[in-house]
Amino acid sequence: MTSITAVQTLAPRVALAQPPTALTSAADTLTAAANVPSSTVSLGQPTIASEPQTYTRQGLLPGQMRYVWENDSQDKLATSLLTAFKTSSTAGRFNGIGAALIEQLVRNGGSGISQSVFAVSDDSPINPAVLKLQQTRLRENPDNGVSFSLTTASGATIRLSLASGEKGLAVSAEVDGGELSDDELRGLGKLADSFQSTIDGLNAQPPQLKLGALAKLDTTLFSSLQMNAKLQTPTGEQRFSLDLNERTRKLSLEGPTGEVRLSLDTHDGELLGSADQRKAAIANYLTQFDAAQHRGRADENLMGLFKDAFSQLNSLDDTRPTAVQKPFSMTDKDRALLSGLADFSASISETAQRSNPMRQDETDSFTFSASQQTDIQRQGLQDYSVQQRQQSKLDASFHQGANPLMALSLGSDRESQNYSYHVIDDQASSTTRLGFDKGKLVEASATQQASQKERILTYVNGDLKSDVTTPKAVTQSRNLQSLLKDAFEQERIAQRDRGDSVLEGLLQGQRSQWWLQTDPAKIAA
Repeated sequence: MTSITAVQTLAPRVALAQPPTALTSAADTLTAAANVPSSTVSLGQPTIASEPQTYTRQGLLPGQMRYVWENDSQDKLATSLLTAFKTSSTAGRFNGIGAALIEQLVRNGGSGISQSVFAVSDDSPINPAVLKLQQTRLRENPDNGVSFSLTTASGATIRLSLASGEKGLAVSAEVDGGELSDDELRGLGKLADSFQSTIDGLNAQPPQLKLGALAKLDTTLFSSLQMNAKLQTPTGEQRFSLDLNERTRKLSLEGPTGEVRLSLDTHDGELLGSADQRKAAIANYLTQFDAAQHRGRADENLMGLFKDAFSQLNSLDDTRPTAVQKPFSMTDKDRALLSGLADFSASISETAQRSNPMRQDETDSFTFSASQQTDIQRQGLQDYSVQQRQQSKLDASFHQGANPLMALSLGSDRESQNYSYHVIDDQASSTTRLGFDKGKLVEASATQQASQKERILTYVNGDLKSDVTTPKAVTQSRNLQSLLKDAFEQERIAQRDRGDSVLEGLLQGQRSQWWLQTDPAKIAA
C-alpha cells in the first residue's frame, strides 16, 4: 500500500497542512531519513551496500502520494472523502460520501459546500490555476458521477454533486431560490441514508435498487426529486435516472445486460385504491412478470431490478394525501374492478446476444412491456363510466441444448449444432368497465384475452429437422353486475351495523376474473 506523508491544501493558496486524519508530517519523514545509514557492514559476511533512500523536497519517498485539497477543512465530510479515496477503487469511491455530504449540508444549515481531493505522486509544485482546471474537468466529465436535485414545497432547490476519477474525488452542495427551514433541513437529513443506499445498490454486483425513503418522498416538504448517476462497474457502465414530481414518477436503468424503464402517471389520485387493493395488484403484476421471465429465459438479475422498480415506485402511494374536494370524487365502489394503482407504462429489454457463430441471424433476446390506462367519462354527478385496460407484450428468443444435462456450447463445427431455437410472441390484455346511471350500477363487465405463439426450430448436426409453431389464444368476457351488486349490499349492511368495510375481503378472491392474466390456460379455468 502506498504510504502517505504530506497533504497540500489550496484555500486559496497552496500550502502544506495537516490532513483531516492523522498523517506523518514531512518534517518527521525527513528526520527519519537522517537516521537511515547509506550502507551497513556485517563482520563475517560479504559487504552489502544499501541504496540510499532519496526523498523529494516534499519529504516523500519515490512512489509515495500526497493529497491536494480544494479547501482546508477538518470536518467529517473531509474525513469521509479521504477514507473513501484511500480505501476504494475509482468505482467505489462514493462509499459513504453521499450520506456524508447531505449530513454536512444539514449541519451547515444549508450553506454551500465545495470540496475535492487529488492524489499527486511527484514533487512538482502545485499550480493553483492548473488545480482549478483539474477540479472543473473532474466535475464536468467524471468517470463516475452522481447528481441529485430536490425542490422544496417553499420553492428552494437543493443540488448535490459527486464526481470521481482516477486521481481525484469532488463533491459539492448548494441551495438556490431561498433558505431551508428547520423542517426542511430535518427532512433532508432523513434522506441521507437512502441516498447512500441507492448509490451503493447501483455499485453492487449485480446492481440492486434500494430507493428507501427516496421512494416515499414527504410531499408536505418536497415537491420534486431528480437523481442521475453514471457508474463504471466491473461489468460495464451503469446509468440510472429517477424523476419524481406531482404528476409523474419515472425511473430508468441502463447497463451491460439491458435496460429497465418505468413511468407512472400520478396526477389523478382518484385512481388509488386501498393499501390492501394496491398490494394485491402489485402481487398480480409481479406474478405476470415472473411468468414472462420464465417463458422467455430472461436474465434474473435484470428482471429483479424491473420488479423492484415497479414495487418501490408504487409504494409511494402507501400514504395518500387528503384529496381536494371536487364535485365528483370516486369511491371504493367505483374502483371495485380497478387495480387501485396509478396508470403506468413499463418495459424491460435485455441486450441481444448472437451466440451461434454458424447462424448469426439467431439472437438470444428478451423484451417485455406492460401498461395500464384508465378512462373516466362523466355526464353528471351520478351518471358516469370507468374503464381500465391492462396489457402486456413479450418478444423473446433463445437457444436450448438437445441434452438438458449438458451446457450448450455452439461453435463453428457441425457437431456442436444440436439444439432448438425458440421464438416467443405473446400478448395479453384485460379490460374492465363500470357504468352508473343516477348513481345506480347499470354495467359491470370484464374481458380477458391472452395469446401465446412459440416457434421452435430443431437442428441436428447443423441440419434443420423440424420447424413447428404452436399458437394458443383465449378470450373470456364476463358480466360481473350480479357479483358487484351482492358485494355492495353486504358492504352497506356491514357499514350500517358495525361501521366496518368488508368490500375488499369480498372482492379479493374474485379478482382473477378481471385482472391481467398472461397465461391462456388460467383464463380458461
